[in-house]
Parts: sequence; C-alpha cells; structure tokens
Amino acid sequence: MRVIILTGPTASGKTALALQMAETLKGEIINADSMQIYQHLPILTACPSLAEKATIPHHLYQVLGDQEISSAGWWVSQAVQQIEAVQARQHVPIIVGGTGMYLKSLIDGLSAIPMIPSEIRQKARQLAQQPDFYNQVVSLDPKIDGRLKENDLQRLTRAYEVKMATGRSIIDWQADKPQPLPYQFEKIALMPDKDWLHDRINRRFELMIEQGAMEEVNDLMQRDIRPDSPILRAVGVKELSAYLRKELILAQAIERAKIATRQYAKRQMTWLRGHAKDYEVRHVGP
Repeated sequence: MRVIILTGPTASGKTALALQMAETLKGEIINADSMQIYQHLPILTACPSLAEKATIPHHLYQVLGDQEISSAGWWVSQAVQQIEAVQARQHVPIIVGGTGMYLKSLIDGLSAIPMIPSEIRQKARQLAQQPDFYNQVVSLDPKIDGRLKENDLQRLTRAYEVKMATGRSIIDWQADKPQPLPYQFEKIALMPDKDWLHDRINRRFELMIEQGAMEEVNDLMQRDIRPDSPILRAVGVKELSAYLRKELILAQAIERAKIATRQYAKRQMTWLRGHAKDYEVRHVGP
C-alpha cells in the first residue's frame, strides 16, 4: 500500500509541495511535526492555514492540548489509524513533517510496547513534578541509571510508565525488533540551499509576528502550563516569552528567535543528511 513521506527542514516548502502532490494524486495530508500536533500555537508552529485545510483534508494537526504529552509511539499509532482511513477512501496518504524520530518510528515499524493505562500515565505525570523524580525512576527501573538525563522529564516519564504498566524496562522493549508495517513508502526529502533557507526563515518569522504569533505566546503564558509540556519547546516561545516578561526588547527577541529557528533547521538538515540514502532528495532554492 502506497504511503508518501515528505520531509525537510522548517521553511523549506513542505506545505506547498504537499498541497500540490495531494491535488495531483488525490491525496490527504497527515502531520508529522511534533509541535503542529498542539492546539495553541498554529501561527508560531507554521500550521497549514484554514484556507489550505479547506482545499485538502488534513489530519493530526492541533489535536492535543497543552497538558498532553505526545511520543513517537503515540504518533505512530495515530498515524497508522489515519493512513488506514485515507486508504479506505482510496486516497493517497501523504505524511508531511520534519520530526525525524516520528518518521523513523513509522518507517522502522511499531514498537511492541502496549498502550499505557490512563491512570498510570497520570500518576507518572504527577510524579514527574517532584524534585527527586530521577531517583524514583532509577529505583523502579535501574537500567535507566546513566542512560537518561535528570532533566529529560519526557523520557523519564515514559520510562516510568512503561515499567509500571508492563513490569519490563523500556530499555528491553526498545531492544526488541520492531514490527514492520505493510506499507510501500515513497520517501522524499527537501534539501534547501543554506542562504535561501535562512532568508525564508527570517522573512517567515517576521510574517508570523505580523499575523499574531506574539499574541499566541501571550495567551499561552496565561495558561497553567505544566513545566514539562512539549509545547513550551516550540521554537520562538522562549524568545517571545522573554520579551513579554520585559527581559528583552522586541528587536532582540525577534532576532534571537530567528537564530533559534536557523539552528533548529541546521539540526534537521544534519538528520536528513544521515538518512539521505533512503530518500529521494530534491534540492530546493534559488
């Protein structure tokens, strides 16, 4: 069964190309961006616009609240459901996004880790707020000791809940061979010219500010956000929050956010180069 994967660094033109492909191939678009999953920052995370969503069906955009935490395993399970539904409509699933871990997990196959009961997941989230959480996780699962950083609350929480739910270390689960999915993946990677990409990133961030990104971050700051919420790691949140707290002037906040976005794109490019042999590489730029 045919599944198209379209990836590339932020601001490389994935959204526009995905729309063209969907129109040509009778496709539907499935999100593979770990920040566009969340509801509260559609402008800052460059979610497809309402007009774009109106022309082509889009799935897994803005589906989680700020109190929820996604994972590669959760995303794969959701993506598989959407792929099956799209194919049942005799349309082509087009996976679009730049989160390499999501894409790798989908391509390599599903983990055998069972679903975690909601009560265990909630307990793990509560314990993660305690200052000795790392020691609690290591006490429950000694194999974690030295493998995860003490401030990596998301992975520590996952390790805790997996051990609690299954009685088995997440280290052992991850060592098991993944179960391959029955899809024929057509993988496309956009590789942009560096200067061209940096110019697009800079201009896009200025447009985001004009469109209301600052207001999005301000609204987010008014909410009771848990400190380990992934949405707080969205590129630009840290810098714009600093401006709103009067720690930076606006020009400084915007410049630092642009730099952070370029650094993020660089990390994405590094990942893509490491996997380029598995993709049809399309160079984009001037």
